[in-house]
Amino acid sequence: MEPKSFEDAIKRLEEIASAFEKEDIKLEEALRLYEEGMKLVEFCSAKLEEAQNRIRLITGVKNGKIQTGQFDGEAQ
Repeated sequence: MEPKSFEDAIKRLEEIASAFEKEDIKLEEALRLYEEGMKLVEFCSAKLEEAQNRIRLITGVKNGKIQTGQFDGEAQ
């Protein structure tokens, strides 16, 4: 299940990390959590890249206001 937000994904990653700190975690559970964690890392990376692309769209200040371009998910 894909998280609703970057913050939700980070929270779940923290929960997974805590689960790995337990000494009694079974191999199958560890593998399932690892796979979930990797998907969350990909989700977070994509969200951070999206934010970085939005920041790149800021083109400067004109008449005292920040000018931005239309964001379509791709860096221009």
